[in-house]
Amino acid sequence: MKADEMSRKYLALQADGAVGKMELNQEIAAALERLPDDPSLYFDLGEAHLLIPLEQLVNARMRERGIISANRYMLASARGKKEKRKPLTVHALGNGLWLVVDGNSTLLNARHSNWRAVPCTTVDKPPSSA
Repeated sequence: MKADEMSRKYLALQADGAVGKMELNQEIAAALERLPDDPSLYFDLGEAHLLIPLEQLVNARMRERGIISANRYMLASARGKKEKRKPLTVHALGNGLWLVVDGNSTLLNARHSNWRAVPCTTVDKPPSSA
């Protein structure tokens, strides 16, 4: 599998609650700038967090506008023009997988840029909207 093919495919929560593979829309992917794999450029790492590999993270949702907005925000954070965001919030699904409760668009940017891992904090129970 080629690197750009890998960047568009990701694990996502399906409508029936199962985890399946999804693919990032090529038009959205084309609108995103690649982000260097250095979480300290984008995240406030001052509090306790885990670095979780991307292949263990499951997107709860995908909002096209949110992905592009997150890309712009992350670029501005790396340049010191915006505050860094808190680590993603995740909930354990079992089998080594984590559901992203907060930070889905940020995660898709990390996937698009072929990062290895992202900083995350965990919650015991996701809110009902995840």
